[in-house]
Amino acid sequence: MAKVLLINSNRFKHPWPVIPFGLCYIATALETKNNTVSFLDLCFSRNCEEDIRKSIQDFIPDIIGISIRNIDDTGGYHVHFLLEDVKKDVIDYCKNEFTGPIVIGGPSVGISGTEMLEYFDLEYAIRGDGEAVMAEFVNRIESNKSPEGLKGLIIRRNNEIIQDNEPYRIHDLDSLPFPKPLKYIDLQEYRRFGSPIHIQTKRGCVLKCSYCTYNNIEGNIYRLRNPELIADEIEILVRETGINHLEFTDSTFNIPLSHAKSVLREVIKKNLDLRLHTMGLSPSAVDEELLDLMKNAGFNEVDIGAESACDEVLNSLAKNFTRHDILNTAILLRKKRIPVTWFLMLGDLSETKETVIETLNTFAKAASRWDLVFISTGVRVYKGAPLADQIRKMNINCTSDNFLRPVKIEPNNISLDAIHLIAIKYSFRYPNFYFYEKEHIIPGWLLKIATGILHLFHSRQPIWRLLILLKKTEKIMGITMIKSVVSQLKMQSVNKKTATKNGFSLITHKN
Repeated sequence: MAKVLLINSNRFKHPWPVIPFGLCYIATALETKNNTVSFLDLCFSRNCEEDIRKSIQDFIPDIIGISIRNIDDTGGYHVHFLLEDVKKDVIDYCKNEFTGPIVIGGPSVGISGTEMLEYFDLEYAIRGDGEAVMAEFVNRIESNKSPEGLKGLIIRRNNEIIQDNEPYRIHDLDSLPFPKPLKYIDLQEYRRFGSPIHIQTKRGCVLKCSYCTYNNIEGNIYRLRNPELIADEIEILVRETGINHLEFTDSTFNIPLSHAKSVLREVIKKNLDLRLHTMGLSPSAVDEELLDLMKNAGFNEVDIGAESACDEVLNSLAKNFTRHDILNTAILLRKKRIPVTWFLMLGDLSETKETVIETLNTFAKAASRWDLVFISTGVRVYKGAPLADQIRKMNINCTSDNFLRPVKIEPNNISLDAIHLIAIKYSFRYPNFYFYEKEHIIPGWLLKIATGILHLFHSRQPIWRLLILLKKTEKIMGITMIKSVVSQLKMQSVNKKTATKNGFSLITHKN
């Protein structure tokens, strides 16, 4: 059978380095078909060119598969186009050293696979559930059979996309073998950063948020895993890796609510010492029973993508919850003493100065002073999101590459500069308000020190509470006041006319 070199290209480490579990699933699926797999993790590589050259020369692969996690960093006032780094640090070196088939996959390919093939000048991309598609692709290449017509495969030849087959969805997720990360990855450096193990309880999403692409990546129906098998996988991974910090990476963990509760009951039965976290709770489906189960299972923090606390904006974003739901969820979380990060995304088309202030004032009151309020400015528009279709109708020439490079909307009645200034003022006023900017990203060395301190004192507190403590200390020492003055001086260069405006506009990333 074939020799396949799998490469993790993700080198972005905020808020922490991400263990490439998705690629471990691919590796396991390939090996179950008797292929030989070599795994190259470039997350901590100091010399990508040398590591790629050595892997190719030593292993002599028949096929190279490259996982690409993110197109950009999505948030912040200025967006970092990560594909540029992937091209320079990974793709170009692979093409220089290897003349055989190179196939790309990963979440970003599920959004913009055709555009990425053009950008990288490559021939093959896989979107949808990659485990079965990659195994069949390898089989066809090794058997000298045409890969054309393979569901989930995009093919580009002679500078033209000749096939863009529909994504492949695995209906029975329980049929997938458990991944074995220790077989493929050196987890030592990930442990130093406190990186969690990733667990999916399902794939797909039925929600229709205006800016979101989960429907394209994983499908628009829920494919649920067996709660008992999920608990078994957690037990095995914790035992084998020694890592008890786990993150549920579902699009929304608590929808369907009954399934989330069933998963938690099975995890509780295992009686494991866990530190659990989820990247998404919907305020539309939070009750006391859910939070009690989460607490008993080992949750020590949750993330909530509220985005706004204004009903007009929430409706424009097509969220499935209201301001009342947010306030009720905040009360329950504080009652159960579960730490939370609230994610805000200011800058929807319907945003005004009044809605921005309403949102920020709401969270200043609703969020605990030791809970993080994470603010980003501007809504990144991705191919396939409902918002992309909406603004294309307003401006047919809004993008030259189908939204591959970062495009952000500006609202009808307020500029992003004005929103940025308001948000910065709140971040100086409230130590738990964290305004996302590149200069605010926690350095790796500091993240490792903070992780070590929490481990030393056996603390179950989220690491970001140290950030709040640091900002509180700066405020007491007067450092915050100095930063505020400097920030205001910088923002004086912003034209006062941008505070109000008529009609939406677009901001496109430029290198």
